[in-house]
Amino acid sequence: MDIIARASEALKPVSDDGIIIQQGWYDENIKKLHVTLWSLGDYEGAHADDVADVDVASVQVNIWSKKDQQSLKNRIKKMMKKNGFYYMGGNDELEADTGIFINAMRFLLMEEVTEDEETEE
Repeated sequence: MDIIARASEALKPVSDDGIIIQQGWYDENIKKLHVTLWSLGDYEGAHADDVADVDVASVQVNIWSKKDQQSLKNRIKKMMKKNGFYYMGGNDELEADTGIFINAMRFLLMEEVTEDEETEE
């Protein structure tokens, strides 16, 4: 499962509104509001007969801005949940030295493994 591609697709309405969404961490070259996606890892969930039945992956979504973005954070949270992601938690923080506000959220996505995916291994 490509968690970054899935999160990007879920957040397409945000990028369609002109907000940059990219994989990675804060980009100091982008001087305006932007959103980053960071894979936190993946693993196989349930097993039956030594074969994984479920793929599980998590992603961190960060909003980087000069001000608190609670409205955008709530919008992103709703979009991710609408697209099958589970909200795991979040944290809002102001970096005092840079003046950059970070709205961070973590999401989990579980997906049933299909027969085609099982034979690819």
